[in-house]
Amino acid sequence: MKHLFAISLLFVAALWSMDLSAQQIVKKRIGTYIESGNVVVAEANTTLAVDLTVEVEHFTSGPYARYAESMLGCQARLTDNVTYRLVATNVGIVADNSHLEADNAANYGTSAPCGEEFADFSIDRLSSAKQELKERAKAAADKIYALRTARIELITAELGDGVYGAGLESALREIDRLEKEYTELFLGKRTTSTVNYRYYIPVKPAEREKIEATTADEGAVAEGKMLPQSHIIARLGERVGVVESDNLAGDILLLTINPTEMSYPESNPKGKVTYRYANNAVVTLSLGQEIISKRTLPIYEFGQTVTILAPAK
Repeated sequence: MKHLFAISLLFVAALWSMDLSAQQIVKKRIGTYIESGNVVVAEANTTLAVDLTVEVEHFTSGPYARYAESMLGCQARLTDNVTYRLVATNVGIVADNSHLEADNAANYGTSAPCGEEFADFSIDRLSSAKQELKERAKAAADKIYALRTARIELITAELGDGVYGAGLESALREIDRLEKEYTELFLGKRTTSTVNYRYYIPVKPAEREKIEATTADEGAVAEGKMLPQSHIIARLGERVGVVESDNLAGDILLLTINPTEMSYPESNPKGKVTYRYANNAVVTLSLGQEIISKRTLPIYEFGQTVTILAPAK
């Protein structure tokens, strides 16, 4: 996959990385004009990028799991499984058009392994004889108890002449490692990885509610306030991870854009310079019924076009 996501996408820094207050104004000159001797043709469009970081936990059942309760006094899970959890999100504005060269939804990074296998070793490392599963489990359980006893004896200086300082720390670390290794044969292993996703959301032109005008003209319709805009990003399920929006196995990841009431400069009928003013809209990302992110971002599609006499400084 192209490495577009790490190097070619830039989010608007400083101003757009922080939530905007209602008093802050973002505008862009639009139309055709000459700047620094070059002809510029500019539009004011907004594309949002939604980043998701999902933690994936892989559980692998231990080969001696069925004997955990009888030999260690605790229950162990007998089946493998994978679970998914949303751990981080970010919603920002794409500052260039490089997203047009990429897929709308992209997996752009993975870290850590996707599960581990158990080491296949004989409990009696000096013996090459094949041991039955239950015998191996019993030998592993005995080893766990022996390691716990050795730990206590080391700490209380009952083992030999006593071990102190760095030697004691090293011995305890090795005992911990071995105990963990043997215990995982009963209780299983958990490993985690993270997967990152990015979704591009081109904002659609704003729509307004229709209101019957109180005029003499029958059927006259006036435009009311701007309506919120919603986009289903994907779905996320604990057992299935991130899936397509039509997969009912997950909860909906919904992006909602709510325009705010703002005042804009008045247009000059004689003006020849046109600017598009953005609306400081509230952008909310929710998972199911839970709101997980809320930001105020400048959205041109919910703003207003203003014509003035001279370029704004």
